[in-house]
Amino acid sequence: MIYVILILIIVIVLAIHGFIYSREAERNNPPIGRFVFVNEVKIHYLDLNPAAAGRPLVLIHGASTNILDMQVALGALAERRRVILVDRPGFGYSDRSETGTTLSSQATCIEGVLQQLGVTAPIVIGQSFGTAVALAYALKYPVNLAGLLLLAPVSHRWPGGVALYNHLVLSPVVGPFLLYCLIPLFGRFAGRQAVSAAFWPCTAPEGYFDQSGMSLLFRPATFRSNAEDLVSLYDQVTEMEDHYHEIKVPLRMLAGTHDTVVLSTIHAFSLEQKVADASLKYLPQIGHPLHHGAFAEIEQELKLLEVEIERRAS
Repeated sequence: MIYVILILIIVIVLAIHGFIYSREAERNNPPIGRFVFVNEVKIHYLDLNPAAAGRPLVLIHGASTNILDMQVALGALAERRRVILVDRPGFGYSDRSETGTTLSSQATCIEGVLQQLGVTAPIVIGQSFGTAVALAYALKYPVNLAGLLLLAPVSHRWPGGVALYNHLVLSPVVGPFLLYCLIPLFGRFAGRQAVSAAFWPCTAPEGYFDQSGMSLLFRPATFRSNAEDLVSLYDQVTEMEDHYHEIKVPLRMLAGTHDTVVLSTIHAFSLEQKVADASLKYLPQIGHPLHHGAFAEIEQELKLLEVEIERRAS
């Protein structure tokens, strides 16, 4: 009996810590944008330089992150352009509906934000998981965008699966214990090291963990959303594969030669073969978060894309 009581006390203490950690993460990283409702789901977005002339950009963040990650990496694009960043459903400060896991529903949320802002025919830029959402957007709203720029794209089925812990946190018994007790503990004591390791072979930018609000990931609801996205991604991209030929807007891709998270030989290379107007450029000695280490190359590729879009329009 004494052991049961001790275990119960430990679980309660860990759960209390998880609650405190989540509140600390939110206090240290409050919302920086505004909110709109799309199909009764509250979505958090940031609209930079809304008065800028030219074609707007829409930035879609990847797995595990939020709009702060894209702002830190690519916020400078707003110096002469309108840039709209959206917290995907379940991340940052965007809520998540029961269907929020699907790429289609996430694309709908982004389109809903753009409609309410009066934005038409933007260039959509996605990074990692955000590229799958961008592709879903292009397939679902083909006349509502002008072009795609995909950074470290994920687009096709791949051998193997995702990390086991993503499945465990979705299980009915072990999942709640991991989410409410252990994941916040991991975030506090090992989160920084885990995030830094993701930048291999490069190093994370100075102060990245704090500036990008990475502590928000280790909140139970956010971590669960991330796991749901990753576990369901394989089947969703498999379903989209046969439709990529339907994408008619210009598509540009950048991939790191040292990306061990999303292999370009499976994803970007295959996508280039299926889209009529697509190009792929490899960046040497860069891993998966290439948007943090290749701003000049992204800016150059974006300018080429803008020229192509205007050429088509003339």
